[in-house]
Amino acid sequence: MLVMRYEHASVEIDGAKLRRMRKEAGLTGVQLSARVGVTFSYLARVERGELRTVAPARYNAILNALGIEDRTTLYAPRSVAA
Repeated sequence: MLVMRYEHASVEIDGAKLRRMRKEAGLTGVQLSARVGVTFSYLARVERGELRTVAPARYNAILNALGIEDRTTLYAPRSVAA
């Protein structure tokens, strides 16, 4: 059985919105990073916009940790040059 893996696939995430929603949920960066299974420094880089994309599984883990059902909530589509 052939299993295809798309490790290069990524989802663009709105880091500023992630930070707002984390704070609204009453979570610190350390608490959320522990729930997601990433380091605090990784999460901080995402929130600051230094890491604009994350793996789909990680994106879903972030949404799950925040209790967000709408999978498009933190999606930030890449801007298209005119």
